[in-house]
Amino acid sequence: MRADELKGRGVLDLANAAKIGQVEDVLFDAQFRQVLGFRVKRGDLFGKAQALLRDSVTSIGAAALTVQSPDAINDEERFADLAHVSTLSQVQKTQVVTDTGEVLGTIAHLEIDDDVCAVTAYVLSSSFKDRLMRHATESVKADEVLRLGEGGVMVVSSAVATRLQAERG
Repeated sequence: MRADELKGRGVLDLANAAKIGQVEDVLFDAQFRQVLGFRVKRGDLFGKAQALLRDSVTSIGAAALTVQSPDAINDEERFADLAHVSTLSQVQKTQVVTDTGEVLGTIAHLEIDDDVCAVTAYVLSSSFKDRLMRHATESVKADEVLRLGEGGVMVVSSAVATRLQAERG
C-alpha cells in the first residue's frame, strides 16, 4: 500500500460511532522504517493537528482508521514516541544517492506493509516518458537503505544502482 493513500482517510471513534478527524500525514521512524502514528486534523477549520499512535489504531480500512475512543488522539508533544519522527511529506523528494556518489533519483512515495507498520520500499520519481517506456516504477527496498539522513539525502549501496540498471534492460 502507498503511504500517501492514508492521507484524507477518516478517523472513527468506535465508542461513540463518530468521525473525529482525518489523517493529515503519516509519522514514522525513518531510521528503523517503522510507522509510529498519524497526524490527525480535527473537524474545526483552524484547529491544530494532533497525533494518533499506530498502536492505538484498532483497524485500518479502505475509508477510515478506527480507534476505541476519542482519547486516542492527543497533542503530538504528549507522545514521547513521536519526539523524533519524520513525516511522509518530509521524506518525499529526498534525494537517493549511492555510497559511491551516483544520484539515482528522488523519492516519490513510500510503500508500506498491509498492517501499516513498516516501510517496505521507497519508490523513485521518474519522468512521464520513462514510466511509459518501462511500464514499471523503480524502487529501493527498505533493507537496501544504508542511511536516511535528516538533510534530505538517502544513501544506498552501489549494488542498488546495478540492480536498477539490470531491471531497465
